Amino acid sequence: MTRITTSIALAALCLFALSMFAVDANAQVTASSYSNGGTAIANASGRGNTRLNATAVARNGGFAQANMFGSGRNGGFASGNSTAIANGGVAIANGRSIANGWGARSHVNSTAQSTWGGVARSNGQAIANGTWSNARANANARANWGQNSFSGARAIDNQYYNPQPIYQPAVQPTFGW
Repeated sequence: MTRITTSIALAALCLFALSMFAVDANAQVTASSYSNGGTAIANASGRGNTRLNATAVARNGGFAQANMFGSGRNGGFASGNSTAIANGGVAIANGRSIANGWGARSHVNSTAQSTWGGVARSNGQAIANGTWSNARANANARANWGQNSFSGARAIDNQYYNPQPIYQPAVQPTFGW
């Protein structure tokens, strides 16, 4: 009987340890590239609790590259979209979303569009650290007919946890109605 109890306790301990490591492993990452006579590259990478998308579309000799990186750790959630669309031009979109801390949320949208010899570059970054912090950034760049366009957006929220006072039962504040 002792051997069975020990085996059950060991199995429960292993399951508990596995669940502690798996708490931070909820990465949902997609990278899609579409080409019709151009070059399309999509890269996406996520660590921890993330929902990230990178999409690149190129046609008519265009070059499109979409890069998305995210990290949601220690109870944080990072999400974002990076989209590059090139129709005979060059479009590069970079997105970075980082949330570190319980309840921290970060979201970024980075979009670059170009047509016929235009060059568009978009960089977006959202960073949220600390309890219940929230950062959101949107960057959009569009270039047409040989134009150059650059857009950059950065949002940082470093909210930290400040403990609320704990009142003893004898000194609870009273409110008169």
